[in-house]
Amino acid sequence: MTNWHDILRTIFSPPLGSLWIAPNGLWNNSFASNKDANDVHPSVVGNVLDDGKRCWLIPGTSKNYNKGTNVFHTKIVPDDPSCPITYFLIKYRMTMTSESVANLDRGWNGIDTLNDDQVKELKLQIKFCLGIDV
Repeated sequence: MTNWHDILRTIFSPPLGSLWIAPNGLWNNSFASNKDANDVHPSVVGNVLDDGKRCWLIPGTSKNYNKGTNVFHTKIVPDDPSCPITYFLIKYRMTMTSESVANLDRGWNGIDTLNDDQVKELKLQIKFCLGIDV
């Protein structure tokens, strides 16, 4: 028998580690200030909050602007030698409604989600940076 709560969660909760194409205009701080607000960058869902309707969207960049423990870096297409390393800037996370995230374009560099190992590493990095399990 189907668990309707699980169905609703899949409808309203983007998967952890899913990749989205976010406009720079989402951020109200100095991140990406050198780019037009309509320009885009990769973002990754770093946490889905307890209500299942909100999540953290973590911005990514092709440059390691913020070296240190607040940065998760990964090659999001591990088997593609031409795929650049992407840096996700964990300290710049933004709380988004799942509905708002779903309005963004999905995927970056041809994939929609990090693989299981990458998601595990992302969770570990969030734990190191923020002291929480996601």
